[in-house]
Amino acid sequence: MMYKILLAGDGGQGIQTLSYLICNTAFKNGLEVSHIPNYGLEQKGGVSMAYIKISDKAITYPKFSKPDFLLIMSDQARDRTADYQQSGVEIIDIKDHVDFFKENNVEPYSRNIFFLSKISEMLEKQEIIKKQEIFEALEEKLSKKRGWEENHRVWNLA
Repeated sequence: MMYKILLAGDGGQGIQTLSYLICNTAFKNGLEVSHIPNYGLEQKGGVSMAYIKISDKAITYPKFSKPDFLLIMSDQARDRTADYQQSGVEIIDIKDHVDFFKENNVEPYSRNIFFLSKISEMLEKQEIIKKQEIFEALEEKLSKKRGWEENHRVWNLA
């Protein structure tokens, strides 16, 4: 099994945090993981991307040209990942969730948690990581920080 994920958004949207939670949970479950963070010097406001590979065998080369899954969290990220938006790639794009966020009063700072929950469901369907395990990692990392109640609520909306 080899699963390739590309997360993309603006700096400050939590792309690297999502990547950390996914990679750390997979690693704790005995899987091989590679993570290549990609962000500019400006960080906040620039495009932030994370290339992730999860495998049950050794990962010999961390790069890839076609992900199995792509998360797009901004217009800039959509433009920057155009070459990765190929046939056969499962894509979750923030533009498809704008109405849902309005209807459910999802704050911008919690949207990444909504998408992490969606990604966790997908990883569980692929029998890679259980959703509950990623939630536990999230809870460990963020439960003592401001906004945890909102993040917990949003996790359960997905």
